[in-house]
Amino acid sequence: MRLRRLVVNPYQENTYLLCASNGDAWVIDPGMHTTQEYRAFEQILAEEGARLTGIYLTHAHIDHVLGVAWVVQKYKVPLFYHAAEEVVYDHAAEYATLMGLNYVSGPRADAYLAEGQELTLGDIRVKVLFVPGHSPGHVAFYLPDLGWLLSGDVLFRGSIGNYELPLASYDTLMQSLREKVLPLGDAVQVWPGHCESTTIGIEKRSNPFLYAL
Repeated sequence: MRLRRLVVNPYQENTYLLCASNGDAWVIDPGMHTTQEYRAFEQILAEEGARLTGIYLTHAHIDHVLGVAWVVQKYKVPLFYHAAEEVVYDHAAEYATLMGLNYVSGPRADAYLAEGQELTLGDIRVKVLFVPGHSPGHVAFYLPDLGWLLSGDVLFRGSIGNYELPLASYDTLMQSLREKVLPLGDAVQVWPGHCESTTIGIEKRSNPFLYAL
């Protein structure tokens, strides 16, 4: 299994390409929105010799979905996100206008993700964790065989997701971190929606937001 990261759009969002040994690949949170970013994504996919088989969203804030319509149109792959995130996805175009971003609305989910759902990519298990707080239908993708967590905007190096946005909740976010993320173990590598990777152990020791947990 290989994980490739592409930093895109004005919000420096991490778009991930998760590639299995059998050649299948998922894109996690496609935030690309310029021709240059589209070409960079195509190049990574070609370098990996991978076949894109799905789009998986941790959540639907505008910086994480700018490239959804382009990916669906080009690669004809299904889209997956949590049902509770539909309200955020439905208003993405409004946020794009407010932020001065060009955005083409993508299709609705082909199927919804659910808490505890276990998916497979190649021979690797991917568990869906429901971790609301930053947004109402936020999920994270946990790969227990590799000790990886694609955390979206729940946990960052030295910080946590913004809880002052519409439909966000500090208390809910802290509950998600306490009950779903931290119990995964100190050695788990965290690949966040922005900035560099970290580990749960590092964050437990140094992240000021987690001291109370």
